[in-house]
Amino acid sequence: MLIKTPLTKERIQNHFHYSSWKYLLLAIFGIFGWSLIFTVTAPRIPEDKRIDLYAMTYTATQESMDAFLQPIWEEVTPEMESVSSVVLVQGDEYSSYMQLTAYLAASDGDIYFLTEQFFKAFAAQGAFLPLEQLVEDGAINVGDLDLTKGYVTMVSEYDENDQPIKSEMHLYGIPMDSFYGFMDGMQFDNRGMYAVILFNNQNDENVIPFFDALLEAGRGEKEEWIQE
Repeated sequence: MLIKTPLTKERIQNHFHYSSWKYLLLAIFGIFGWSLIFTVTAPRIPEDKRIDLYAMTYTATQESMDAFLQPIWEEVTPEMESVSSVVLVQGDEYSSYMQLTAYLAASDGDIYFLTEQFFKAFAAQGAFLPLEQLVEDGAINVGDLDLTKGYVTMVSEYDENDQPIKSEMHLYGIPMDSFYGFMDGMQFDNRGMYAVILFNNQNDENVIPFFDALLEAGRGEKEEWIQE
């Protein structure tokens, strides 16, 4: 015997009341699936044709950083197909560390602006390009800036008891405290931050001159509103 259940307004309301989570889950999977398809099928710009800046910040936006990078791109590396930024919003220590570990392990990004804590942690693991020879050769111009805080000891060899037996000290980062131009032009609070180049950036030829020009653009006079 066929039993027909009439479709009423009350039945429809009850259905959505008790099954709304199913539609929400379906929407989430739909968005995730579309994002995955886009990521897989989107054209990938070669590493030697792009420069990416990853910055830990509470104050700057991707729009403000990209606008700051645009004239440097056009003047210094016009042959690049893409120069863009990624905002790394600082969360708790563990999540920020895991996020950075994932990016660095995947060789994502070329230039990073990092807090002292994460700069020292990853520099000690050899994640960044040593800069002292580039500074000495003039490829990176830092003027009379005190670079002492940018030196970090990297342990390159351990014994069977995990005790360090070989280490090297290098200039892995440029202290950014006095680069007041970033605060004004990029809305980036760079106090206590360090500028670094990823060791495995796969584009030294373009990243290094861009890094030098980026630091030059970040110079500026200290404004009255900037507090210590």
